[in-house]
Amino acid sequence: MVYGDVLKTDLAALAAERFQGLRPLVCANLPYNITTPVITAFLEAGCFQTITVMIQREVARRICAAPGTGDYGAFSVFCQYHAQTELLFDVPPDCFLPAPKVTSSVLRLTPKEPPAEVDDPEHFFRVVKAAFAQRRKTLLNGLSAAFGSQYSKEALSEMLADCGLPAGIRGERLGIPEFALLSKLLRQNSQ
Repeated sequence: MVYGDVLKTDLAALAAERFQGLRPLVCANLPYNITTPVITAFLEAGCFQTITVMIQREVARRICAAPGTGDYGAFSVFCQYHAQTELLFDVPPDCFLPAPKVTSSVLRLTPKEPPAEVDDPEHFFRVVKAAFAQRRKTLLNGLSAAFGSQYSKEALSEMLADCGLPAGIRGERLGIPEFALLSKLLRQNSQ
């Protein structure tokens, strides 16, 4: 057992020191207010065999959401890029004392290779964040807001067409392979 702030700990170094090459399992009940940064830290550490956490049901559903659904967002893409996500079961409020005002869910994340080849993960996630920054707007407008200093709207529109994407598509319709292709095309056209 380790006592310390998970967000200030080098998880990969700790795992290497404590488990000497073995890939440990994570099992945690995460405070709702730090769920996203903790899951991000676990996934980015890249040293865990599985990550099983109890979190707020709405967040668990967003993590597991499929493209085209209302819950799908940038954090869904991030988690699904890094891991296989499985919503295992819900835990009702009456299982706790005192009972919280929300239902919890147990979620398992099993790290895996990304489902699409990404040549520059930092750029890939910049494209993903741009796509979801203005959810009510089209992907073209989101990209234009984020990359407008590099590309004209017409150039961005052409790149979307080159990816086989309609001009009016919204970011939440794209899966990881489409984001990977779009990211690659944006990078190629910036050189």
